[in-house]
Amino acid sequence: MTPSRRKIHALIAVLAALALQACSPTKPPVQELDAASRALSAASTAEAPLYAPNEYRSAGQRYDQAQAAEARRDYDVAAQLAAESSVDSELASTKARLGKTRQAVQKLKQDNANLDNDLNAHPAPEDQP
Repeated sequence: MTPSRRKIHALIAVLAALALQACSPTKPPVQELDAASRALSAASTAEAPLYAPNEYRSAGQRYDQAQAAEARRDYDVAAQLAAESSVDSELASTKARLGKTRQAVQKLKQDNANLDNDLNAHPAPEDQP
């Protein structure tokens, strides 16, 4: 074999190896699915179904789709959907905290209004003539 033929054969061998490596399946996204599951559970604990139902539902749907993609051995899609589920879960958790905070603020406003009403209904003795 001539030196140029050896180079061509070596190049073909390298290209074939790269092609085979590119076609080989990626590994299952176990960590991504676990993270998505934990994030979905945290959102549920944060009462996201009550305060952020749309985001929570989206997170659950994406998680279900990720599991289905993993079952089909479509690992890249499964990893992407698991990541999207995690983000949706985090958004749902954040909106749930916001909803709870707004509810607490509203209660404090109502308590303050009640105290103002009590003070106005019963003036202090020094304010009376």
